[in-house]
Amino acid sequence: MLHLVTAFRFDGRVQSGRTVPCRLTCEDEFGEEVEVVAKLSAGCDRGVGALAMEAIAGILAADLDLPVPEPFLVSLEHDFVAGIPDATVADIANRSSSIAFGSKHLPPGYTSWPVGKAIPKDVIQVAAEIFAFDALIVNDDRRPNNPNCLFSGNSLAIYDHEMAFFMNGIIGWHPPWQIGALESYRHPGRHLFSDQLRGRPLNLDRLKGAWLAITNNRLEVYRTALPPEWHDARISCDQALNHIGQVRDNIDLALGEIRRVLS
Repeated sequence: MLHLVTAFRFDGRVQSGRTVPCRLTCEDEFGEEVEVVAKLSAGCDRGVGALAMEAIAGILAADLDLPVPEPFLVSLEHDFVAGIPDATVADIANRSSSIAFGSKHLPPGYTSWPVGKAIPKDVIQVAAEIFAFDALIVNDDRRPNNPNCLFSGNSLAIYDHEMAFFMNGIIGWHPPWQIGALESYRHPGRHLFSDQLRGRPLNLDRLKGAWLAITNNRLEVYRTALPPEWHDARISCDQALNHIGQVRDNIDLALGEIRRVLS
């Protein structure tokens, strides 16, 4: 689920990212070190709401057995923040929630998906499930010029879901189980994998079964895993969890829409 770790060493900024993510070494409840890539709320346009969407999407992806780095809650204690040597990150940390969102730092060998890279044959199925996942959680932030996807050989890792579940006030948005709702995914470059998946036979039965296994009780576990420090995001969290349940209840129609736009 979401384990709490405490940051004790600042290891530097990640090279890219408008939200100024940074690498932190943390300690878990057993005294073991954990390296994470952390996002701080003041660096995100949606504040703690962005962190909550990251957490919900991360838990969901893990439940769906998709390749997402392990998510963490990261405690930023006062003495740690006061000792951050990077002035920009220190300023963001001082204005942020005391709980950040972290993703486990992956081992050496992973690199960002380059523009134009062909999907290896062995990961076509995973790529199709990632595409479906993004479309179903309204994640519009995985494109060829902003892949938010790492690879090492035939292993993938997806990250950066702060813009997921962004539905309210979007003109023309319709839930993905309605015919025509995902029509924009027919456009070239709309998603990192869409152009290469188009026209291929897709088997989404495994993903369907995994989504159907997410009960309402499980969604309540998601809710209770979120820290009280993110209370201001409660309305967005309720909407995201309700959306996941509605996708489950309409999964055949939703996956039918996925197949339609990739036909």
